[in-house]
Amino acid sequence: MKTRKGGEQMNSSKLKGIRVEKGKTQKNMAELIGKSLVTYSKKERGEVEFSNEEMSIVAKALDLTSDQVNAIFFDDNLPKG
Repeated sequence: MKTRKGGEQMNSSKLKGIRVEKGKTQKNMAELIGKSLVTYSKKERGEVEFSNEEMSIVAKALDLTSDQVNAIFFDDNLPKG
């Protein structure tokens, strides 16, 4: 859970949980966004930010609702830092 630009928080555990629930691997997701497995893993852990385009691809691949997208990528309920 890391701070994104503008102070928003990313809920990495929620993203991982939904990804696993949907039967997708980190490798699957990395291929979809055109990044290496290592880079995707860092993004999922919140160490590297997802671009807006990558967030859109992830949302579509995991069939996320707008509420889920907001809860994952813009979770203001998480502690800052």
